[in-house]
Amino acid sequence: MIGKLLSSAVKLYLRSQVKGVEDLQVKIIGQNKQILQGYIPQVYLSCDRAIYQGLHLSQVQLKGADIAVNLSEVIKQKPLKLLEPVFVELQLRLDAEDLQASLDAALLQSGLSDLWQMILAAQGNANCQELLALKMEWQSLAIANNQLNLVGVYQDSNGSTQSLALSTGINLTNPHTLGLSPLNILNITGDLQCGNLDRSLEIDLGTDITLQAVTIKSEQILCSGKIRINN
Repeated sequence: MIGKLLSSAVKLYLRSQVKGVEDLQVKIIGQNKQILQGYIPQVYLSCDRAIYQGLHLSQVQLKGADIAVNLSEVIKQKPLKLLEPVFVELQLRLDAEDLQASLDAALLQSGLSDLWQMILAAQGNANCQELLALKMEWQSLAIANNQLNLVGVYQDSNGSTQSLALSTGINLTNPHTLGLSPLNILNITGDLQCGNLDRSLEIDLGTDITLQAVTIKSEQILCSGKIRINN
């Protein structure tokens, strides 16, 4: 009974945190006494078509265990908090249309901006160093030929708008590191050429993320692993 009531409360809270979500399911498993003491043995969460801070996600599945929360304070209308960090198993699916729909999200734009700086710094040649000082505006993000494909525009030194394409594959170097390879930069217009990056570009995800698999398949990105949620 307590598990069902708490599941309903969590669903209401999650709906308040997202712009949209379909088929949201929350299941909390545990004895009433355990839950009332703030210990949740298992939690399952799944949803489709979630929109969180502008990011579109086709399918999300989460599984957590041995979770300690401040339920005694929640009963007194205090915010729900984790008392200890917890690792949550994650399965995520993004479709091609999710990527394009998410392009204006601040989180994605910030990530793409950081990635762009890393790519150009790794190239190290004069043409790419010139691009490093230019502001890139990404206009499309798609999946094709098992790669991510981006197209952006920038203004050159003469004030003219130029287009640039970036394509890369994604692989796991290790559970905490993403590898981008092969990576190619091509000017659609203009005369700056950076070409292929002659090595895999590695992105450190930190110790809070442990990935088991990242796959680009057809027009989808599939991801599975664990994330650490801190209190």
